Amino acid sequence: MPKKEGVFPVVILISGSGAQNRDEELLGHKPFLVLSDYLTKNGMAVLRYDDRGTALSKGDFNTATSLDFATDVEAAITYLKTRKEINKKKIGLIGHSEGGLIAPMVASKSTDVAFIILLAGTGIKGDQLLLLQQKSIGKALGVSDEDLKKNELVNRKAFEIVNKSTTIEQLKKGLDNLYYAKSKR
Repeated sequence: MPKKEGVFPVVILISGSGAQNRDEELLGHKPFLVLSDYLTKNGMAVLRYDDRGTALSKGDFNTATSLDFATDVEAAITYLKTRKEINKKKIGLIGHSEGGLIAPMVASKSTDVAFIILLAGTGIKGDQLLLLQQKSIGKALGVSDEDLKKNELVNRKAFEIVNKSTTIEQLKKGLDNLYYAKSKR
């Protein structure tokens, strides 16, 4: 909160993938602490929070989905609307990485969100991004080109099943068939 009296615009900081504390601390760097400090010194309130099951937060990060993280942001908005020092017409979201996916999810459903800022959010479809990440990580780990191609083929088929499935049962059956067929090779 800025160190003066008033009613302030506010941003909620939404972390990237992986269990993050309120500072989004990584390798000793605390980007959300730095961002929060700058914004509050410039008249903006900031809400940071630990991801589910991380640091002082309760819950289970490992079983949570992006939809669950979106409900966490919605809860933060509800909380901020109870605060007298918050301008309810100027609630914004700043999402980093996976938070850059969650912010638009929340904003598209909420009339309480005045603006969003995306930091390193994706510019391509999720399945395409995952294929690129898997390939890059595989290369960095020394996986052979032949194995990378095999993995990509299976993952493309899996993503196609996910995208085309309209029920959980259809999804489960499709993925079971894919992986059963793969294990028989």
